Amino acid sequence: MTETVHRLSRRDARRIAVRPVNPGEPMGVGEVGERATVEGVAGEWRVDSQQLGLAFRGRTALLSPLDRLVADRVRLEELFEYEYLLEMYKPAAKRRWGYYALPVLHGDRLVGKLDAEADRRAGVLRVNALHWDVEPTAAMRAAVDREIAALASWLGLDLVRA
Repeated sequence: MTETVHRLSRRDARRIAVRPVNPGEPMGVGEVGERATVEGVAGEWRVDSQQLGLAFRGRTALLSPLDRLVADRVRLEELFEYEYLLEMYKPAAKRRWGYYALPVLHGDRLVGKLDAEADRRAGVLRVNALHWDVEPTAAMRAAVDREIAALASWLGLDLVRA
């Protein structure tokens, strides 16, 4: 494995902490980190050795549909019991969650999907819907609202809720 690929693999291992080994990865990438078993889930897993023994600190985040955490839809359902499909190629009438819905992470759970669109001409981030997969607590709603506001700010757009 080249030094560059090895450094990138280590960085990804630190960022993801526990990750599946994917057969399509470059040679040697699957060897980065310590072997791990995920109870009740098949496959080979690796964990960043620097994360072993550390307390878990969850957070709230809006994820890209292309994030490595959600890229493998089968594993996503196995690990998190979270159903997700990128619906941009479906006719609008057949979409459940929106054109480019963002998975919503809260703590250690995927709890919903955000249907929002950036309308740059109007200067707004329009929230069309927030589809909860669980009954949200007030704290969960507040944390997700902060993330949505942070996304609008990062994009330089005003936040508009439909």
